[in-house]
Amino acid sequence: MSDYYVKIIPDDPYCRVNTSVAKRVRDYLEEHMEAMSVEIETQEALAFVDCGAYLQEIACPFCGSDLWDWWGAAMDAEAGENGLFAKIDEKMLPCCGRRASLNDLRYDYPCGFACTEWIVLNPRVQLEQHHIETVERLLGMHIKVIYSRI
Repeated sequence: MSDYYVKIIPDDPYCRVNTSVAKRVRDYLEEHMEAMSVEIETQEALAFVDCGAYLQEIACPFCGSDLWDWWGAAMDAEAGENGLFAKIDEKMLPCCGRRASLNDLRYDYPCGFACTEWIVLNPRVQLEQHHIETVERLLGMHIKVIYSRI
């Protein structure tokens, strides 16, 4: 049986969340999501936060061209030995020549980059808009929600 995750990251990939604030968000999620666990992961550099088995397509945000093959090479070129990213600069896209970062690409299920991530394992409660608004209020910033199946 596969596991289902709800991953929450700041909308700003470079945002570093204060430890006490991160714990308040974790406590809120533990109380309201009825999950097997809620973990906080922090990195010194950016990590790619993916949607697992849900990811089927990666496209250009401008022309919609398929970028799956290009994306793999671009990720490898940007990632360090540990799979973390010092930065995610805009790159010229091979399809239309416009520029976008790896974070700006159109993933068919949301994905993103972050230094801080909350991972909710097998929640029994669906994440609703009022949960998102509360987490954003606790953090003082917008978030991105990534649904993932492993």
